[in-house]
Amino acid sequence: MDLDKMRSRLAFLWMLAAVLAAAPIVYGGVRPAAQTKKQAEVNVIRAVAKNWKAWRRSGLVNRRTHLLADNTEAVCSGRGMAQAGRHRRFLCVVRPHVHRQREGLWLRYRALANGRFRITVVALRRR
Repeated sequence: MDLDKMRSRLAFLWMLAAVLAAAPIVYGGVRPAAQTKKQAEVNVIRAVAKNWKAWRRSGLVNRRTHLLADNTEAVCSGRGMAQAGRHRRFLCVVRPHVHRQREGLWLRYRALANGRFRITVVALRRR
């Protein structure tokens, strides 16, 4: 074999090894479920508005119209390691815009596959 051919094959093998070593490892081609902070906040507001009977004593829902009270906001903060600005778990609070410290409905939010999620109530703190 020619020395130049051997060197080019060896160089090709080194480049192939470098590319394979730098490639991210993906198990089974499935990405872990993760969502952005904005998406979690929107999902929490929708869930509270949809399940108004569960939250009617919280003061967040208008008793006459069964809609969320004016200026109700959801604020979520990611828990655990972020992956490209996305989290798997959040701690969220749903509260009026004008509120006292720690007031509101505190929820745990967990992102599931295919855009689904699970919400668990942590606490309800009133004025």
